[in-house]
Amino acid sequence: MQWIRVSKLVLIFLAAVIPFSSCGKTENKVQVDLVELQTADNVRLDGALHQPLFTGSKVGVIMVHGYGGNFYSGIMTFLPEALAVRGFTTLALNMRDHDLGPKKNRFEENLLDIAAGVDEMSRRGYDVLFLYGHSMGTNRVLYYLAETSDPRIAGLILSGPPGNLFQWNVRIFGREKATDLLRRAQEMREKGAGDEWMLINLGPLGKTLYTANHVVSLRGPETRSDPYRNIARVSTPVLIVHGLADRLADPQVADQLKNDAKAIVTVRKITNADHRFQGHQEELVEVICQWLVGQLSQ
Repeated sequence: MQWIRVSKLVLIFLAAVIPFSSCGKTENKVQVDLVELQTADNVRLDGALHQPLFTGSKVGVIMVHGYGGNFYSGIMTFLPEALAVRGFTTLALNMRDHDLGPKKNRFEENLLDIAAGVDEMSRRGYDVLFLYGHSMGTNRVLYYLAETSDPRIAGLILSGPPGNLFQWNVRIFGREKATDLLRRAQEMREKGAGDEWMLINLGPLGKTLYTANHVVSLRGPETRSDPYRNIARVSTPVLIVHGLADRLADPQVADQLKNDAKAIVTVRKITNADHRFQGHQEELVEVICQWLVGQLSQ
């Protein structure tokens, strides 16, 4: 049975790779459709499907934004279309806590959001799927695959990973302040006040309101968001791309993720690129596209 399953996957990959001979721009026309999905717990998610026409490919990339992001700003303004022009159908999807503003959801609920996107692409007939996450989206996609081992996912693409979110706060604010904030959130939860609001200073990202439950789900010792624990549970290939001029997320996170992984991890660092790869967008697209083609040709 295992041999039959592997043989089936090989056939799917061979069928998928035919349209991809290189990563150069093509004359592909791209159809863009707004989509509305419903999660298993009845949360509505919006997104955009970029579908190349006339390629015959059934390779899809589900794209997950970072903290305070959405499917139409930052990285998502160029990457979904750029990949579609090169033959890959992309679904850029809002998470339930998209955009800036108060946050009340627990981190682990992101799994339901990503599952809705994967199910939608599968329903549309995409046989080979990859997950892409940017910034905190890297923690989200790592958690999804670590938790589900979804056989539909052929690989992960991570850009600008921040690493462990408590450690990120230590780096920005110092251990004393980061620890004090987490302790206050834990005490509120213990008193049954987990849904009450806390004003949170995010440094370069501004200030916003989090519930105590949200804080603990992101930064607590039992958090499901820790990417180092999660990448150790992932068996599919992983690409990590980081800008060496990234001041928001430490480029050394990419190396630590690779060291903690059991899967094959490829790390690419782009000189002078910041967190959003401004001025280096084509380099980011090329790195991702070449890696995707390489995965499909193996």
